[in-house]
Order: sequence, then structure tokens, then C-alpha cells
Amino acid sequence: MAELRAQWADLLNSNIRKIYGDELKQVPTQYQNIFNVETSGKDREIESSASGLSQFVQTGENQPVTYEDRNQGYDVTYTHLKWAKAISISKEMWDDDRFGAMRRGTADLAKSKMRTKDAIGSDIFNYAFTSGGGGKSPFVAGDAVALISTAHTLTNGGANQSNRTTADLSENAIENALVAMRATLDDKGELIGVNPTTLLIPPALEKEASILLDSIQRVGTANNDVNPFKGRLNVVVWDRLGSAAGGSDTAWFVLDPAVHKLTYFNRSDTGLQGPDYDFDNDVAKWKDSFRVVPGWSDWRGVYGSLGTNA
Repeated sequence: MAELRAQWADLLNSNIRKIYGDELKQVPTQYQNIFNVETSGKDREIESSASGLSQFVQTGENQPVTYEDRNQGYDVTYTHLKWAKAISISKEMWDDDRFGAMRRGTADLAKSKMRTKDAIGSDIFNYAFTSGGGGKSPFVAGDAVALISTAHTLTNGGANQSNRTTADLSENAIENALVAMRATLDDKGELIGVNPTTLLIPPALEKEASILLDSIQRVGTANNDVNPFKGRLNVVVWDRLGSAAGGSDTAWFVLDPAVHKLTYFNRSDTGLQGPDYDFDNDVAKWKDSFRVVPGWSDWRGVYGSLGTNA
């Protein structure tokens, strides 16, 4: 398929003053601000973990010391997926284009690539409540449940842990999220020192987040109480988490970037290739492709809600 003059009558029309291209402001990418971005040199990446030890046991005089085995963690496999797009333009279309729209084709490819990379990252969160992920980012976790779940298992067989709520974004919900994250245990049942610093939200929750985290005094009360959460969390608004981009206008997430194992692997990026000429048909072609995979090696350090309050 090539772009031909029959498809672009306006570009040949001398009565048209201007043709607008894809000149609207780009939505800023956010994936690089959320994920640990890494470079991969293999067809896939496999990560695992090893537990530490539980606390010491009191031992009496002349009594044998207690031995303890550490636990191997879950294996997690990141398999790279290839993404590509190309354009082709006939020589006649290139020559007769009065507005330079055809010459903007390579810039449009670059914009499309950045949009795609960002959407791949955002779908980790848009499908964070679905086991196996979905959209542009299918992913199977080590414990075989969703990133945000009430059933995260411990390798030592201890009680399941939860990083999920259904509460709407509110003062109480933020308090509960911070308390729950500070109570996160490792695979030996020990506290791991989670200190959440980031609130990740869609645009529809930006106003509510500002009220909750920027107000000097507590929200929704006549008492002269200080707001205990003022400045407590850094707010990151990701447009691609909203319903307009296939996400949710009510879901929200709290993160500890120092603890979470959200990783975005870049395997390869060919960059723009072309033009390549079709000698018989007088058609020029350009293409671009890349291989990436985002995912998570551990759920700890991430907490979320669908915001459905049910």
C-alpha cells in the first residue's frame, strides 16, 4: 500500500491555503518516570529473588544454635515483543505535494513510536487488576496473580498479602494505603521498610489529589486541624491512565520507587530506516521498529485501587 495522488486531492489543490499536519502538542511520555528502564541484550530476561532470614532465636547456654534456610523466589520471564510501522509514498505524490505533507511522514513515524512506547507502559497499570495483564502489555507475574491483588502468596507458605483496595481517592484511602504499604512483609514475614512517595493518577483525579495533598488544613472538616498529608506524596498525572486512552478515570496507585520492581526492558530500536525504493513502481518506503517488554518482578512497593468504592 502506498500513498497516491488519488488519496490526497487536497494536497494538489491550488485553492487550498494550508494543510495542517500532526502538529498538535504531543502528550508527554511518563513511562520512563515510573519504571526502572533497562537495556536487554537477550531474547528474554528472567529474574528471580532470594529471601533473607527471619529474626534471631533466643538460645540458652550450651544449647544448639538454630539453622534456617533461605527461600528461592518466583521466576519471572520478560519476553520482548516487536512493534513496527511503515509508510510508502509514490514518486508522483512526493513530487506534486504542494504543502510538504508527504515530507512530514518520517516525523509522524517518530511521534507514533513514542506514543506506542508510552501506551505499552501505561497498560501495565490499565490492566493492573487483571491476572495476565492485557492490552499492549500481557504479562504473567511470578505469583500468577494480577499486579494489584488481594492474594499475593509468600514463598514460605505464610498468609497471603494484599496491595489492593476498592476505595475512592480520599483522605482515609490515602491513610489506609500508606499504613498498608508500611506493613508489607518479605517472604520471611519480616517488614521491609516501604516508604511510599508517589501518587499515580489519571487526569480526572488531578483536582481531588491537589485538594488532598496541597491543602494546608484537613479537607471536609470545620476543625482547625493541619492536613497530615500535605506534601506527603509526589503526584504524577499520566494521561494514558484515563478512560480516553482505554484506562479508568477512578483508578489510582501509590508507589515506593525505592522498593518497587517495575521494569521496562528495551531490547532493540532500529530507528528510522529508509528511504528504500521500489524500482518497478517508483515508490519510496520508510519503516521503524522496536522490541520492548514492561512488567514487574515483585508486587511490593505498589498499591492500587479501581476507585469503585465497592
